[in-house]
Order: sequence, then structure tokens, then C-alpha cells
Amino acid sequence: MTRMADLQARRRALLARSAQQRVELAQRLAVLRPQQPRVAGPAGAAAQYAARHPLAWIAVLVGLMLTRRTRQVLSLLVFARSAVALVTRAAQLLRLIGEARAPRSGGTQDP
Repeated sequence: MTRMADLQARRRALLARSAQQRVELAQRLAVLRPQQPRVAGPAGAAAQYAARHPLAWIAVLVGLMLTRRTRQVLSLLVFARSAVALVTRAAQLLRLIGEARAPRSGGTQDP
């Protein structure tokens, strides 16, 4: 019976450690993916998915080109691409600055 009790204690310890790691992983993912305002219901979820889907944007661009404003659509596309690249670089820079200023955790502690 001692072996069974040892195994059950080990199982409980592993489950507790797994839960702790799950919480830590969720926190790390939350930092990587900032929360966006959620729209309730299936229609809101579908709209959020469509807004991020590249094929939806391609369909919008093709639709705009069919309105015979190809030059304006292409210039808008180039501007949007440049703006996205600039914002991405700025976000990376801000993240690096934030990480550099953040206090270090874990590792060693001074006694």
C-alpha cells in the first residue's frame, strides 16, 4: 500500500506542477498577444476572424480594383504596407525597451 500512496502523492505533485506551468504559459502568451476587445456572439467572432484573414483583405482589394480606381487602390496598398512595417518595427523597439527596463526575475537571489 505504501507504493500506491507514493504514486498517488507523486501524481498530485505532478498535477499541481502542471497546473502551475499552464498558468505561467497562459501569462506568457497573454504578453505576446495583447487582448483585443471581444464582440459577443458567433457573428462577432466571425467578424474578428474575417478582419485578420489575408484572403478577406485580398477580396476587398480586388473589389476596389473592380471599381476602376486601380492606381488609387495600389497606392493605398503601398501606403498600408509601409505603415504596417513601421508600426511593427516600433512595437518591436518598444518591447525591447520594456524588457530592458523590466526587473529580472528567477535565477539567483542574494542572501
